Amino acid sequence: MPDYGPKVDCALFKNKYKENNPKAPDKTGTIEMTRPFLKALVTKAKTGEMPVIRMAGWFNKSKAGVEYETLRLEISDKPAKQPESAPDAEADDGDDMPW
Repeated sequence: MPDYGPKVDCALFKNKYKENNPKAPDKTGTIEMTRPFLKALVTKAKTGEMPVIRMAGWFNKSKAGVEYETLRLEISDKPAKQPESAPDAEADDGDDMPW
């Protein structure tokens, strides 16, 4: 993986409360942002460019046998894709559907 600058590593673990609540997330975890990562993110945002964060993940198993995933976040040097412009209202196809 190329070096994109400051990185943040985090982990996702199986949600042990999932069995009691089918609407609960399958996995949970936290991300602790580092000062260099936040500084790079703010610097990129101040240029007026929408920051793009790349993410990579790996499956792992702890020494205790607990399976989990590690993730790495990196600020990409590629510009964010610009949203496609909305079609003109005059380009209506005659359909009365609201969408």
